[in-house]
Order: sequence, then C-alpha cells, then structure tokens
Amino acid sequence: MSLRPSHRCARLLAGDDGLPAPPDIEAARWRWLVSAAAAGTLELAGPTAAEQAALAAHSPAALTAAAHARVIARYREVDALLAEIGFTAAQRERAPAMTRSAAIDRVLTHRVWGLLIFVGVMATIFSSIFTWAEPIMGAIEALIGWLSEQVGAALGPGVFTDLLTQGVIAGAGNVLVFVPQIALLFLLLGILEDSGYMARAAFLVDRLMARVGLHGRAFVPLLSGYACAIPAILGTRTITDPRDRLATILMIPFMSCSARLPIYVLFISALFPADDRVGPFTVGSLMLVGFYALSTVSALAVGAIWKRTALRGPTPPFVLELPPYRLPRLRNTLLHVYDRTADFVRQAGTVILAVTVVLWVLLSFPRPPDAPDSGRDVAEAVQIDPAAHAPKDMPSETAAAGPEDSQPDDDSPIVHSIGGRIGKAMEPVLRPMGQDFRMGIAILGSFAAREVMISTLGLVYGIEADDENQTRCATSSARPASPTARAGTPR
Repeated sequence: MSLRPSHRCARLLAGDDGLPAPPDIEAARWRWLVSAAAAGTLELAGPTAAEQAALAAHSPAALTAAAHARVIARYREVDALLAEIGFTAAQRERAPAMTRSAAIDRVLTHRVWGLLIFVGVMATIFSSIFTWAEPIMGAIEALIGWLSEQVGAALGPGVFTDLLTQGVIAGAGNVLVFVPQIALLFLLLGILEDSGYMARAAFLVDRLMARVGLHGRAFVPLLSGYACAIPAILGTRTITDPRDRLATILMIPFMSCSARLPIYVLFISALFPADDRVGPFTVGSLMLVGFYALSTVSALAVGAIWKRTALRGPTPPFVLELPPYRLPRLRNTLLHVYDRTADFVRQAGTVILAVTVVLWVLLSFPRPPDAPDSGRDVAEAVQIDPAAHAPKDMPSETAAAGPEDSQPDDDSPIVHSIGGRIGKAMEPVLRPMGQDFRMGIAILGSFAAREVMISTLGLVYGIEADDENQTRCATSSARPASPTARAGTPR
C-alpha cells in the first residue's frame, strides 16, 4: 500500500540513515547536526552542549555513514516516486538535455579517450597561460622598470634608493607580474567548471587518487601545480574534508612548477653533453622528463604517507552527480576570477613582497669597510641575467655556471653579508655533494623565487663579459630585474 503524498514528502526530506534522533533533539535539527558533523562544518550549526554530547556518543565514521545513507535513501525514494507515476528510465533517457549530455559523456568519460582528452585540455590551458598573458606581463615589467628608473634618478644613489628600487618596487613587481597568469588560469578553469567538464575530469582520475587515500577532486589542484603552486593551493578550497585539503596542500610543493624549468635546464646542460643520445632522444631531454615524472611520483608518495599517518581518516566516498553541460555565464565567471585573484594579491602578495625586501637586506648588509657601495653592487648584481653577459658562442645555460677561475674569494662583499654567512653555515651540509657556501647563497636566493637561483649563481661565481656585453650589463643593471622573474616563466 502506497503512502499518502504528504507522508512521501516527509520521508523524502528525512531519509533513512539508521541513526535516530535523541528524545530531546528535534528530528530535523538532528539531521542537520549529523550532516554538518560529517562535512566538518559543525561550527556553522552552533550546537549546544547537549547536542555536542549526543554527537560525541557516535564515532565520526558512524556520522559520515549516516549522512551518506540519508542521501542514498532520498534518491531511492525519488526513484520509487517516479516509478509510481510511470516515469521510466527509458522516458528519462529521451529527454533532450540528457541525451546530449549522455552522448558527450560517452567520449569524455571514456577510460582511454577521456583521459587523453583531459590531458590535452589541461596542456592547452597551461600553454595558453604563457602565450596569452605575455603582452600584459610585458607591460607590467615595463611599468615597474620605468618606475624604478624614475625613483633612482630622482633620489640618486644611496641605501634608501636601493631599498625602494631593489626591495619595495621590485617586490611589488614580483607580486603584480603573477596576476595575469593567475587571472587567466582562474578564468579558464572557471569556464571548465561552469560548463560541467571539471566534474567529469574528477570522475576520470578518482580511481588513481583513491590509491593515495584521496578522491578525484584533489587531482585538479595537483595538476595546476605544474603551472604555479600558489593558485594550485588556492584551488584546494573545493575539497571539503579538512584532512584531504591539508594533504593536497602538502603534496603541491612537490609538483614541478614551470619556475623550476630554467634550473633543470641549467644543471642538465652543465652535467650532460648535448650530443649524448639514447635512441632518438637526447640524454638531456630524458632527464627533463625524469624530473617531472619524479616530482609527480614524489607528490603521490607524500600524499600516501600523510594519509596513512598524521592525516589518517576514512576515505570519503566520492559521490558525484554529473551536471548537464551548460554555457558559462560571463558575469558569474568574471566575478569568480576577480574574487580569487584579489585573494591572491591580499594573501600571497604581502608575503612575496616581504620576502623580496628581506632577501635584499640579507645580500646587502653588513657592508665591508673597504666597499661602501657594495650594498648597491650586490643588489644590482642579483638582478642581472647571467645569459645576457655570456660570449655569443656560449650557451646561456653554460654561461650561468660561470668559469671556475672567476670565483670570488672570501673577501668579496657578498661573503661579508648576512646571506653569505648563512651560506657559510650551510656549507657542511653541501660539502658532501661537492658544493660550497656559494650554492648555499643561491639556495637562499631561491626562497624569494625559484628562478632567482640562476641570477644568484651568476653573482657568486663572478661572471665576466666582453666589452660589448659589459655595455649591456650596465644597461640592464639600471633596471630592477626581479619583477621579470615570473613564476612559471623560464628565463
């Protein structure tokens, strides 16, 4: 005997979770508390002491299972209602919107073709980030360079001028030059999300991520880490479980962002001859692929370790309802891009600016007694691109390493700086790897931006240039190059 419609609606709203409400708590309130506890948002429900005690009587796994059981029961109730009115699955498939979505999903969610299409889409996005954002980034670089020149010309040489041009203005440039790439990344990912495609992408990789202890929603931020770690970490906000979100954040730094590419090229060129081959591939290209593969495997291994130790918890079932495909609304997408980009400028921008100023101070002070202007020399030298001072017949990657006979001695200004002393303190750790304090200084510089390591190596190894390149050096050193150290852009 079927229930009356009012009873049907009551059962549809309640669901059957096998976890009845305590006598002193209203049933609807109890359902909300259980759902909030399972989602990790219990503070939003504002539970009383009695309600918290009632929830504490059940394990977190039981609360999560109850919340999921209620959702499943509701869908079963919906199917039963549809069956009673004669709305069959065949009629549902004949709906035009569902037919279009099902036809597209046969390709986009295919085990093989779906993954290939997904990789192609993401590769296109990351490639377009560099090409489409290039004009705007060039304009920002020109503006920061012009502003630095004007400030330097107006104030004249001095420590305060160096602080403004090499620290504050350069730090602001390091922040602003990120914005076009980040805004474009959020725009393209927002279009994919609003169109319904990102739900399909999460479905495709869910099986792989389940072996790590995560679900498919964590894969998209990890993939974004190949472009830049900052927007990738911001993208973890879509992960509702706090343990999974933290595990994903801890995995992202192990992904090789494009800012590491010039570092890879530098050391590959220095260590492996260009004509060495393994079959049709050069050893250098295989090493580069190996770096990226190793970073991905390392990230997955780190995630598996965290999920089995400090962040251990039940792997949440990935219940995903694939939405129908829709055309994104421009206004909503642009608002989404604005909100996320503004968050980056407010949160990450302040940190980058502060680190840039601190790095300038560390590499500039204290000054040696016989070099009163060494602070300015150091600050400018850090900004010089080593490849710009190499002879014409020398590869830029090899030039960055510098000749051994031009290494600075222990009386050079940078050795007396705080950064030089930190490099000396790091030397015992680096010595077994065949490196000295100079590599420690370069590692210190890379904390501001990974690609700054190349410029710092050019400083500590005392790169020299011929007369023509010396002129180019004088021209380039008049402009701060820190703003041009783009995240994700090889030099």
